[in-house]
Amino acid sequence: MDRLDQGVFKIMNNNSIPMQNTTGKTLNLIVKIIGFGNIYMGDDGVGIRVIEKIKEQGIFADYDNVEVIDGGTSGVDLIFFLEKADKVIIIDAVDAGQGVGEIVAFNISEIIDYKNKVIKSFSLHDIDLKEIFELIRALKIDKDLKIIGINPKELDYGEKLSPQIENKIPQIISIIKKESGILNLS
Repeated sequence: MDRLDQGVFKIMNNNSIPMQNTTGKTLNLIVKIIGFGNIYMGDDGVGIRVIEKIKEQGIFADYDNVEVIDGGTSGVDLIFFLEKADKVIIIDAVDAGQGVGEIVAFNISEIIDYKNKVIKSFSLHDIDLKEIFELIRALKIDKDLKIIGINPKELDYGEKLSPQIENKIPQIISIIKKESGILNLS
């Protein structure tokens, strides 16, 4: 059972995604959706291409508390993006041992707690994904953070995604909607 089934999130008509705290009062949840990637390296640009598609379709345009961000390739910038966010959803080209074109979703503790598991982000060139999350934990930045990753097929010079990865964008967007609490958007 996920959080939506438990009633933590529900959609309201005031253009925000609310969250109930333990007192039963509704709070506006600040959500940041951040895509990382290098659009000049084929499938490495998948995070940015997903962000472009979300903006093009206006999926979150009516929600004042949702920010859709092109994060480029700097992992250190993630720390600054976390400011004033309650929930952060990251989209990136990630190899967590899954097959090419397979999508994985995990949270920050799953990366830090699995010391022997290699989870590689192809987009974050300045620092390892695990190191970023260890830094976030060391700085006591407590955020609801979810990573949605897809294992890339082609990482050659070029501005286009491989068809196998491009065809997964609708599925990735669907996961983002679910993670953000917006399921009923078409």
